[in-house]
Amino acid sequence: MTEPQTHHHDHGDDFDWVALADRLELDAAITEPIVCQVLATIDGPVRHVLDVGCGPGTVATTIATALPGAHVTALDTSAELLRRVHLAAARAGVGERVQTVLGDLEHDLPPLAAADLVWAGMVVHHVSDPVATLRRLHDALAPGGTLVMIEFGDPPRVLPDGDPLLVDGTWQRFQAATASVLARRLGLDPVAVDWPAHLGAAGFVDVVDAMRVAVHSAPLGPTAQAWLVPHLERGVEMAADVMAEGDATRIVALANTVATRPDLVVVAARRVLLARRSVTTAGPA
Repeated sequence: MTEPQTHHHDHGDDFDWVALADRLELDAAITEPIVCQVLATIDGPVRHVLDVGCGPGTVATTIATALPGAHVTALDTSAELLRRVHLAAARAGVGERVQTVLGDLEHDLPPLAAADLVWAGMVVHHVSDPVATLRRLHDALAPGGTLVMIEFGDPPRVLPDGDPLLVDGTWQRFQAATASVLARRLGLDPVAVDWPAHLGAAGFVDVVDAMRVAVHSAPLGPTAQAWLVPHLERGVEMAADVMAEGDATRIVALANTVATRPDLVVVAARRVLLARRSVTTAGPA
């Protein structure tokens, strides 16, 4: 699994923010069905949403579109990405209800109106102290408010049953290699983290932990193809030092045939955690 980065620290002056934003927008397009599934489960009126680690704003605009009575505050460490949020919101016709704030989850959040919904998509696994970060998100909620936390799920499914790369184990070895490198980079296995325990320690109640999937059926459309090719190529680049040369060659060959193969799918999984701040006003102990 390759990593859709949404947390931004210590990039140099020559960092390619446009390329990152483009990649994050593709990631968001692939998992948008999951966002819509989750939003459909949110109960009660939602007037203010805080989207932390918002990236280029694709999810923030989806939320604003799905919840027409809500204002969305999009928070990120990158001013360059926040500029992209304004463009995305304007294109979606929700610019008047989406505002941006520069902020870092590793530190106290800027003063903000209490949120009915806090959205943390693919970001908490990046922070050095998850419980402290989750306490900040807890305190950003109004009493009774909901946190939606999206994290890594199972590796994506791409190949049809019986594909030679499945039969000979190449695909399984590729996924294991990228998962091991990601865990090494993050200093943890993001799929195995006990997020419910962290949420409980941060003061949340009513934690629900479930896997959701976004399915892009064969034949893949242009967006899914545009996501899959760099996903495969980045995975090989990322795990080159732990992959057998033959496996790397076969995965690159697969990437080169994505546009001409009618049998490929993308089934992207995410772990979705929902938790509430208690209706009492007391913060976590």
